[in-house]
Amino acid sequence: MMRILKLGCLSVFVLFTFTTCSQQSGEDAGSASAPKKEEPPPPPKGDPVVTIQTDKGDIVVRLLPKVAPRTVERFQKMADLGFYARTTFHYVSAGFIQGGDPASKNNDPYDDGKGNAGEWITAEFAEGYEVDRGTVGMMRKDDQPDSSSCQFFIVLKRKKEWDGKYNIFGQVIEGIEVADEIAKVPTIKKDSKLSNRPSAKQTIKGMRVEYREFPAEAEEPKSG
Repeated sequence: MMRILKLGCLSVFVLFTFTTCSQQSGEDAGSASAPKKEEPPPPPKGDPVVTIQTDKGDIVVRLLPKVAPRTVERFQKMADLGFYARTTFHYVSAGFIQGGDPASKNNDPYDDGKGNAGEWITAEFAEGYEVDRGTVGMMRKDDQPDSSSCQFFIVLKRKKEWDGKYNIFGQVIEGIEVADEIAKVPTIKKDSKLSNRPSAKQTIKGMRVEYREFPAEAEEPKSG
């Protein structure tokens, strides 16, 4: 009788052990087949800020997605992809400087200002926005409102005649004096067609994008 009892206890022990191991194996298999889902990173806080790196120093531009969302998206994408690296500020004057043309990477000054990115941005002109010192906008053809592509300008003096006529997408917040220095470089004098072309290349080495938070009162465009 005692032998039968021992055998019964042993059978129960073996059955319990087998069941427990099976459950643990099932849990382990379930864990392996369903890895923990990673949470997506939180969206960046604030507005995008682009640092334009030049041979003369950095120009820091706060982008304005509430003023020109499509233009900001395109410019930021091109900056992130390195599109502007080794382009130049090919047009300089006391009132503004212009750059970002991929054609300016070569050594032919006659095609500077004629290049594009192969895509165009629909006009999103900001009514009531004053085109003043530090304003950054996309250049376009005079008779084609939707012809902005990649070339941009930085304004150094108030240009009232440009109000409401260009995609204004940024404002210089640091380094405007660097733009002033670029505007003062000697230009090519031997040919009237090149009168605003710098005699030495004013190279954009690259651009860096980050995000900063700004006070709420600084979010709206300046109204005239």
